[in-house]
Amino acid sequence: MLENGADIRFIQAMQGHSDLKSTEAYTQVSVEKLRAMHQATHPAKGKAAKSEEN
Repeated sequence: MLENGADIRFIQAMQGHSDLKSTEAYTQVSVEKLRAMHQATHPAKGKAAKSEEN
């Protein structure tokens, strides 16, 4: 749900968590996917590759 845009507070309420930290435990997969997407698409990645070619 989080990966498809659901608000973390909504997910917290659905799961019945009183503390947001309990819900945050489920966000680790999303953070890893975000990190991989950032590394794959960040503009500096292309600039570094072009600099190495010259």
